[in-house]
Amino acid sequence: MIQSVRCAALVALATLLAACGQTGVRDIKVTQEKNLPKPSRILIYDFAVSERDVFEYQGIMRQQPSIKDPAERERLIAQEVKDALAEEVADGLRKLGFTVERVSRGTAATGNEMLIDGQFLTVDEGNPLRRLVIGFGSGTSTVESRAQVYQGDSARRVLEFTTLSDSGKMPGAAPMLGAGAVVQGGVTAGTVVANAAVSGVKTYKSDVARMAAASGDQVVRYLSEFFAQQGWIRADQVRKARAAY
Repeated sequence: MIQSVRCAALVALATLLAACGQTGVRDIKVTQEKNLPKPSRILIYDFAVSERDVFEYQGIMRQQPSIKDPAERERLIAQEVKDALAEEVADGLRKLGFTVERVSRGTAATGNEMLIDGQFLTVDEGNPLRRLVIGFGSGTSTVESRAQVYQGDSARRVLEFTTLSDSGKMPGAAPMLGAGAVVQGGVTAGTVVANAAVSGVKTYKSDVARMAAASGDQVVRYLSEFFAQQGWIRADQVRKARAAY
């Protein structure tokens, strides 16, 4: 019974930690022009990411990778975060009524089409064991990106902003249940993660993919505010973005 209670509590904690990450947006440039023509189509590049900016977790909670080449694993992590963010942005903008297409880098916008480009600045898996046991920001995983929005065949830049997503600063299992509870009765951190994966919470292959998707959601929210200011969507379609801390 005690083991079951502890396991359930740790599963709940892992789920809560996953849900309490912080994601926000910070302005860099916003055009002062008003009444811009509504884009006939929005094009999205996959955000650029360099493998040297991808930090893979190497600790004891890591499963033995089936791919032995570290460079290939980092490339796959980079592709995963690119897909998660781009798909979230594309889906969100379609729900606002826009025609959206993910296109290969180098595809030019024509007419009054809008183009969204960007770069991942950091993709860091952090340390999930420290997050689980200690919490309070220890072992934080982080995804940071910078986005630029252009309009028309002249590639006029109308917006530039950054997104920052991390795994949050909730307390871990040690402060809440006592350090021994993490391993007593065979309840390990690995068990918690496995159980959390089948608890009904939407899951991704990695924390950084989840945070990239959260960043994509904030991109859509931020754009919805700008679109409403330009008169392209109704006020009730706006989903307010969170300011980065």
